[in-house]
Amino acid sequence: MTADDIRLVLRLARGDRAAAVRLAEARTAPFDDLADRALAEGLGVVLFRGWSALPSGAPFVLSDSYLDALRARAERQAVRTAAQIDALAHITDTFAAAGLSFILLKGPYLAARFYGDPAGREFVDLDLLVRRADRARASERLTSIGYARRSRVLGSEALTAWFVHAFDYADARTYLDLHWCLSRHPPVQVDERRLWSSRGEWTVGGRGYAVLDAEHDIVFGALSFLRDVERGRPKAKNVVDLVQLVAAADTDLDWEAVFGRARGEGTHGPLVDVLSLCLDVADARDLAPRLDRALTASGRRAAGTPTDVPFVLPPVIANFGNKRWVARAYDAGWIRWLLWWAVSLPFRLGVHRGPPPAARRRI
Repeated sequence: MTADDIRLVLRLARGDRAAAVRLAEARTAPFDDLADRALAEGLGVVLFRGWSALPSGAPFVLSDSYLDALRARAERQAVRTAAQIDALAHITDTFAAAGLSFILLKGPYLAARFYGDPAGREFVDLDLLVRRADRARASERLTSIGYARRSRVLGSEALTAWFVHAFDYADARTYLDLHWCLSRHPPVQVDERRLWSSRGEWTVGGRGYAVLDAEHDIVFGALSFLRDVERGRPKAKNVVDLVQLVAAADTDLDWEAVFGRARGEGTHGPLVDVLSLCLDVADARDLAPRLDRALTASGRRAAGTPTDVPFVLPPVIANFGNKRWVARAYDAGWIRWLLWWAVSLPFRLGVHRGPPPAARRRI
């Protein structure tokens, strides 16, 4: 998506009709192009709901074919979300019987909080975070209720888990990512005890689930987005999510304290650079003025990207520009980043190369 696309979808998602109309009036590209890109990048439901809430006569015209496609996407997400909420309740009961707990990441929680209801934003899988020490037991419990691990491993699960932060699972109806940390990278050492002690709760489908507090939610979003930038596949919907998160937290978080803790946990560079870049591309510094001041005071400033191709940095061959930007964002030097990237690459490729044939047939 272009920067103009992201800015318009963000204001629609936030219900800022005046800003959305203003951006729509200034737009020169066809709105069907926006719909096409939104469908491709997982923002079709958000766009459809935001467009539907606009007053009649707004300067935002979509063809019938794209309206039908957006409507169908919203209906399909509603069905998928209902199945995932059922699966989530089953997993919760299974884990509770084994004395296991988890934190619900993204998915229906984030959609319910920022997009109106659990089906208000597209998501394909459930993301659960367990304690590192509980990874193997959590995997066993998932297997006991019909989930198959889709991720391939090199050597063993324990060895591969040193180099990646999550494994993919699926049963006949639901995809699931089981996380045991927010990120795997040498400089990143998020305090697990503080993360779990600060967790909050959010109700989804009439049931309360543990969720990350605002600070860790933002850190997790920034680290996830940084990995996507490195692979050359940044997602526009994650930009919108991050802006929503920081806008909601801006009046309550002490950003200087957040950045201070980030320095001790190796997340300062990723946090500052990713948030700066996202706020700039989304033209959203007005939504988080306190964060804007803290970012300016931090002394770091992410290099911008062309507004017509957000998050694609030159040179583009083999995503070299993106990898160079990511290496500089991490609180580590080039050599350390490159060594980790090379050593962990076989494990990361194995985990994300797709399910074995038997698992594909089941799904």
